[in-house]
Amino acid sequence: MKSIIYLFLLSSGFLSYAQTSLIPWVSSKELSRKEMLDTDNQDVKYLPLFGSKKKAEEQILNATEFLIQCDKNFKDRLDASKFFAERGWEYLNEGLLDTATYRFNLCFLLNQDSFDAYWGLGSISYQKGKYEESTKLLRKGLELSPENTILMVDVATVQLACYKEKNNCDDIDDALRLLEKSLQIDGTNANGWLKYSIAAYQLEHYEKAWEYLHKCRLLDISFVDTSFVQELIAKKSDPMGIFK
Repeated sequence: MKSIIYLFLLSSGFLSYAQTSLIPWVSSKELSRKEMLDTDNQDVKYLPLFGSKKKAEEQILNATEFLIQCDKNFKDRLDASKFFAERGWEYLNEGLLDTATYRFNLCFLLNQDSFDAYWGLGSISYQKGKYEESTKLLRKGLELSPENTILMVDVATVQLACYKEKNNCDDIDDALRLLEKSLQIDGTNANGWLKYSIAAYQLEHYEKAWEYLHKCRLLDISFVDTSFVQELIAKKSDPMGIFK
């Protein structure tokens, strides 16, 4: 769903529920700084899906009063789940990662098939630099919402970060496959073209990186950041002569 500040710095604002992405392209340094701002609270409600399958099952069994109150105050549990997902995205957009985690966990309690719960928790894990955990959560979200083009780009973004850091996540070929599929479905996604450009850059396909970056620029220039442009210029000058 969303994004904030990064290595090849890109900003993307918060739109409403399930409209954009909070998966940033962040440097390891920036991620570490961000994580230090968060409380080191090991209460299970602040851990993705309560920390383990066993803990999640315990929370579900002990949530009787919470579920009763939701049944009283919402049309149904799906409606309640969406409400807590929206609150989760709002808190995540504000950088309140623990609070956001708890809201997404409540969303999960109400609907174990909520792709938003997995997407939101995966976004939080990514912002904390936990790439492998993020990949697993986001992939589960994508299983539940397989045609979600924004989520496809987010999964690919984590894989690109893994590739850059040499972590043990899925390889860059799968990231490219997801980006290609996403852009085939929706070629107007500027963030998708940006990440496609970054993937090409990582593979040293600089001509393609410029091609994709210009497609991003034409769709939404706010996604184009001078940090990435300068990285790319250092490898190959802009064939269109727009960036110098």
